[in-house]
Amino acid sequence: MTVTSNHIKEYLQKVQLGENTHLRYLYLSEIVKKKVQTKDGVTLGKLRDLIIRDVGHYPEVISLIVDRPLGRPSWNVPWTHIISVSSEGTVIDPPPNDGYPVFKHSEDYLLLRDKVLDKRILDTEGFDVEVVYDIQLLLVENKMFVVGADVGHHAFLRRLKLGKVADVVMERDLSKDIIPWAYVQPLPADLTSTKGDVKLTVTKEGLKDIHPADLADILEELSHEERIRLFNALDEQVAADALEVTEPRVQRQILASTSVDRAAEILGHLSSVQVADILSVLPRDDSEELLSLLKTDVAAKVKVLLTQHDVPASALAVPSFLAFPGDLGVEEAFKRFRDEARHSDVTMYIYVVDEKQRLKGVVDIKELLQADPASKLQNIMTKKVVTVRPTAMRGEVEALFLKYRFRAIPVADRSKKVVGVIKEKDVFLQEE
Repeated sequence: MTVTSNHIKEYLQKVQLGENTHLRYLYLSEIVKKKVQTKDGVTLGKLRDLIIRDVGHYPEVISLIVDRPLGRPSWNVPWTHIISVSSEGTVIDPPPNDGYPVFKHSEDYLLLRDKVLDKRILDTEGFDVEVVYDIQLLLVENKMFVVGADVGHHAFLRRLKLGKVADVVMERDLSKDIIPWAYVQPLPADLTSTKGDVKLTVTKEGLKDIHPADLADILEELSHEERIRLFNALDEQVAADALEVTEPRVQRQILASTSVDRAAEILGHLSSVQVADILSVLPRDDSEELLSLLKTDVAAKVKVLLTQHDVPASALAVPSFLAFPGDLGVEEAFKRFRDEARHSDVTMYIYVVDEKQRLKGVVDIKELLQADPASKLQNIMTKKVVTVRPTAMRGEVEALFLKYRFRAIPVADRSKKVVGVIKEKDVFLQEE
């Protein structure tokens, strides 16, 4: 499963900026060769490498190798003794009287820096994709996971301590350079510091269509207790997005361990179709209890969706979308988009409306990106817009999506006032 929710992406961006302590991204190059000390400030050495357990989509870090000064043997420090890891250094528990176990070289150990960095990545057909210049890590509560291989030039410069220079001269969206570890095959047993390749589960051509695998995958990898603790730490909007895209088994487990009131608040951030899809996998008593706590209009739509197949467009539509006036300039539209998109259910289109919210045209967000900043929306919009009536049934809406391949279709009443928008995935959701 992959997560493509804008809300989750935004949340994880906040994590990167240190605005949340429950999740945090790090790069391997940022933490190796940095000092390792106790919480009392006693320096014990420098971090040399991480040892991982290569199971599941995201390998887990199980211990750290600490190089000690004056030629003393390196320590193998179990992850359970790690207090914190950051670009400033690593803090661990004070060593026992006899010290931590001495690290002994073994081919059984999977060392990230020693065995994976600078290795070629090959696709399923044996073609070179890139070279692993860095490794993306994710701290989740008290665990650390390997989540991606960074193959970008920015990572290479980061390794050379030129990351700040790269920030200035290169584009800032680095996500396209991260290959999710979920698409990396289990590391071969014969992989060493000097030989072996990292292999993917997809072709080189197919790699460009992969979306980053984020929060939902991590939730599924955790134990039940850890999953619930992490889920309860998320704000309601992020929790809703994560819940929507997890598999039904995990949805049931999470909701069974979440208070009814919080569950209802979380479901309140989802569309009626999404709520119906989640409630459909729950025991009937639990489903009805949650349904009774939803807003009256939402609950009515959900009931229709749970009991009928051919439902009206009004039950499928989401009420939150982007509606801008035609005389708004492109540059100003960008500013409004940044402010309003995070609170909107539909962000791929901007609907151009008059003062009475009557539909005049539509602008694809891609067209907005390519438009002259001095233009106005009414000059770049598509005037012939396909709409559906609130009373149109699901079958009619499905036919329109299949015919035009839109990602969303507005619902307009007789006066052409936009009363909602239907997303493609909501129409076909129950048939997947």
